[in-house]
Amino acid sequence: MIFVLYKFIENNENEDSSSKEKILLMIMPVLAVFFSVALSFSFYKRSGDMFSSSLFKALSIIICFEGFFFLTNLIIRLILFLCDVIFRNKKPRKFLDALNGNKEVHIPLLEKLSYFQIFVISALLCFLFWLPYFLYEYPGIMTADSIVQYEQVVGIHPLSNHHPVVHTLTISFFYHIGLLFTDDPSAAIAFYTIAQMIFMAICCGDSVMMISKKSRNAALLSLLFFALVPFNAVFAVTIWKDVPFAGIVMLYTVRLIKMALKYRKAPESIGLLDLFIFALLGILLSLFRSNGFYAYALSVPFGILFFRKIWKKMLLMFASALAIILFVKGPVMDNANIGQPDLTESLAVPIQMLTKVIVNDRALTDREKEMVDAVIDTTYIHELYAPDFADNMKELVRAGHPEVIENNKMEYLGLWFRLFAKYPADYIKSWYDLVGGYIYPDFSYEVGNIDGIMGNDYGLVQAPKIGGKVVVKGKEILIKLGSFLPLYGMLWAIGAYTWAMVICLGVMIKTGRGRDTGIIYAMPMLIIFTLLIAAPVIDFRYGYSIVMTMPLWLASLSNMHYN
Repeated sequence: MIFVLYKFIENNENEDSSSKEKILLMIMPVLAVFFSVALSFSFYKRSGDMFSSSLFKALSIIICFEGFFFLTNLIIRLILFLCDVIFRNKKPRKFLDALNGNKEVHIPLLEKLSYFQIFVISALLCFLFWLPYFLYEYPGIMTADSIVQYEQVVGIHPLSNHHPVVHTLTISFFYHIGLLFTDDPSAAIAFYTIAQMIFMAICCGDSVMMISKKSRNAALLSLLFFALVPFNAVFAVTIWKDVPFAGIVMLYTVRLIKMALKYRKAPESIGLLDLFIFALLGILLSLFRSNGFYAYALSVPFGILFFRKIWKKMLLMFASALAIILFVKGPVMDNANIGQPDLTESLAVPIQMLTKVIVNDRALTDREKEMVDAVIDTTYIHELYAPDFADNMKELVRAGHPEVIENNKMEYLGLWFRLFAKYPADYIKSWYDLVGGYIYPDFSYEVGNIDGIMGNDYGLVQAPKIGGKVVVKGKEILIKLGSFLPLYGMLWAIGAYTWAMVICLGVMIKTGRGRDTGIIYAMPMLIIFTLLIAAPVIDFRYGYSIVMTMPLWLASLSNMHYN
């Protein structure tokens, strides 16, 4: 339709060039409205059925219309641009120049603020916009994992590094500070929640300040993302290790950018303080998540290669950090009788792949069957196997004889490879069902819709400070927006961030944009890699560090230079 209209107007010799442009500009919004209305009503059942309130049903279709209008308007403009290129041999229109360019919209207030003021205001705004979620979820959101860590905090169970003990001790520190002021365990745990909110707000402020050195407009967009996207507020008040880990990755990424910029100007200007802070953040990154350690260790060659003019300093820094990490995770935790995750925990993906072969009733040799039976009871494996959830198979191994694998690692590694050679399709399908959502956006999983505190016997209860129908419904629609709002919903899919990162990396390599800070892609890429080989389930929180660093690596592609 758009093509026909273009040709009709173009072939009308009675119209001059400026009139043709005006006609096209008048037709564009009409077409956008037409397509947006049609698409909105086609999506009405999908979006409207999510709500019981007529008001929210109406709001959902209005929001759909706005999203589709933006999208269709952009598509129409792109089609007209292609028509110009093909039929009139024109250069890109102004709107494409604006899309591809780096013109700043001048906002006087933003231009007057110092970098420190931007940091303080950004951190404060994030905290204030998250505060209603804290008041509604008071004293914080606690799931099964949170309760397990709380049991270690109060001494019901011994400390374990299954959930990072450094995070458990951090919870304990603020919880016991809370107990100095109150005997209520719920109120005491709120001290940790507030501390986590402050920490994450500081991390967001640090990122916005860094981005503002390249573009004040990009900094404003980043602040809006951090402060207003609802899942950030939900995670800020959720007691999970993934939240502070994401904050540490943000600080680590900003520090990398600062070091890369100093290195570009004068490699020798990177001093001991820079290396100390960078090493400290690497240590924290490794201790707050198991895959954080593997991602950090794998990043060492990239760091040395990027900072090759000072490779000796970097090698010494990385070696020192890794030595401290291994010392803490080894002798220190052993002497403190802190249990470590078992081998089965790190074999979620391989176990899932191998059991898929058994579930599909593939032929095994007598020796292969004997090795499988030595570890697990296959009687209920068909009923227990879940394609998108590895914990069932892990628990089945734990209920059997996991020590057989630990004592015969090479033999079972050989079994895994032999079955992979015989049944590669089963392995690939099993892998994709389990972790495919980290690379493909259209996987269905819930994000940010958790509430309250899991049932427990320890006096921990949700005690909302604000509530009512408006608050409850408001939170409901904010959380559900991502499931039906075009484009915006991509923010709720971890696979979308992975592809965005890959595309940004490709643009950087092709055009040279951001090459001076290109090292920042190493850590998020390696975190995704560790999830693809070891994650037990598709979970947005596992990739939350990628989400929170997104504004930094997107901003790195701008043609504008850091101040």
